[in-house]
Amino acid sequence: MKQIFIQSELSSRSNLVLLIGSSLLAILALGPGWYADDILASFHWHYSFFSWVCHQEPTRSFDFMDAQMAVCSRCIGIYGAFALGFWLKGLTAKFEIWPSRDLALGFFLLFLGLTGIDVLFNALDIWTNTYFSRLLLGASFGLMASLLITSRDGSSKKS
Repeated sequence: MKQIFIQSELSSRSNLVLLIGSSLLAILALGPGWYADDILASFHWHYSFFSWVCHQEPTRSFDFMDAQMAVCSRCIGIYGAFALGFWLKGLTAKFEIWPSRDLALGFFLLFLGLTGIDVLFNALDIWTNTYFSRLLLGASFGLMASLLITSRDGSSKKS
């Protein structure tokens, strides 16, 4: 019984760290739009920070308060929904409605595959994705990633 309590406490702490960290990343991904001058916005540190994970093409990025976001529309969906997943986990923790790890992994792989197909079909000119299709697939992938991280083990017993 004591071991279950310790595991639960560690899980709660790690979820809190993930919630704060992912929320901070999602806010930073919005870019410098809310506080930087228009002239200096394009040279801001946000773009350098996220340049190693995102192409940041202006034609594929939303604007936030008249400045380009630090990431593209797909990445802002991933970061935002990833953080949202941890918030939802915190709000629904008492209800024990979170899916099993196997179900979460299935959804994660589904949306990973759909995102890959979207990128491939766009590259092959089979279909042209839009800001919103990239945002939707990115958000689905990000939410499923956080769902997978916080999902319960299918073999654990409720007490």
